[in-house]
Amino acid sequence: MKHKPNRRETRDHLAGMFEGFPAALLSLDTGLRVVMMNAAAEELTGFGRPEIEGRRANALMGVAQLRYITRVLRERGRFQTGSFITKMRSKGGGEIPVRLVVSPLRRGRRDLAGILCVISDLRSVKRIQGKLLEAERLAALSEIAAGLSHAINNPLCAILGNTQLLLMESDRLDAGAVKKLRSIEREISRIQRVAERLPRITRPASREYVGGRRMLDIEASGQLRRPRPRGKPAKQ
Repeated sequence: MKHKPNRRETRDHLAGMFEGFPAALLSLDTGLRVVMMNAAAEELTGFGRPEIEGRRANALMGVAQLRYITRVLRERGRFQTGSFITKMRSKGGGEIPVRLVVSPLRRGRRDLAGILCVISDLRSVKRIQGKLLEAERLAALSEIAAGLSHAINNPLCAILGNTQLLLMESDRLDAGAVKKLRSIEREISRIQRVAERLPRITRPASREYVGGRRMLDIEASGQLRRPRPRGKPAKQ
């Protein structure tokens, strides 16, 4: 004979499903008080059930979220389910980025008994987005740096070449002119080394410049190492 669950068995079954649900769940009454929260909600927020159950939801949510949920309550039977990305408060005082899905809990077909909030933690998603944005930013910087390096090196090569041609005739020049040409040669080589390093920067660092502005610190920035020629031993 087929077993028909009684009310207690049904209630226990639903309570078990609520408790074991992998996402954080909050059940609110029509007065926006927390009726139940599951273990996942405790873990997410850091609050224990005795601290939250029976209190108004503003312990966990801001004004914007509560206004949205209040509108859900006003719409009653017309509202089905809605979701939005927002932030929730944690016990430590921080804010947790979440996706909040709000669904009505009805008694019968029309009477609204409360609200069920399904909360998904978006912190890992935010971290991945942050890494992707950082990767895109570095890629853009690398393209700009490569273009600058190319634009700088072209005229420098011409200047360096002419300087070295003049130095080849140093015996016909006075000592002061030769000294200045040697200085130009050294400074051009220095600029070329800086231009060469720009496209290899992987972790930009900055330092304070005139007027409190910040500028790229090429020496302190992390860079890709140049490949070592085959057969050449590494420096000890």
